[in-house]
Amino acid sequence: MVLVSPFLLTLCILLSFSLPSDTQNFRAFKRNHIVGRNEKIKCNNIVKTRHIMVKNACKPHNTFIHASATEVQNLCSRFIQRRDVISIRRLHLTDCVLIKDPRARPPNCLYHQTETSGRIMITCLNGNPVHFIGYRRLPIRHVP
Repeated sequence: MVLVSPFLLTLCILLSFSLPSDTQNFRAFKRNHIVGRNEKIKCNNIVKTRHIMVKNACKPHNTFIHASATEVQNLCSRFIQRRDVISIRRLHLTDCVLIKDPRARPPNCLYHQTETSGRIMITCLNGNPVHFIGYRRLPIRHVP
């Protein structure tokens, strides 16, 4: 029988509650960035209903990816270690930029909304997307 000090046992229990799991990070990523492929969204509404904010303040910028969670997750499927990846194909995106109003506080955040598309850049960990880095719009190629 192995004896474990009460201090060490307590420390392990506390750490297990304080460290977010990869599943929680993926869940947060989905909540903050993924909407249905053909879903029509309004930044003001979705940011409010999903409670997207930073330290109880309006989030200055947020991008929503119009794709299934599985499609985005597949970008990370080969990576166990933390790794930044860029999608090969362009995805439909909704970009939400906070309209500067010093009095605005959640849930009364107002956003300027832009529909766009681009290759997304995300951070993967243990096969899951955990952070949205940004996106890259591809230049339009003119064919002579």
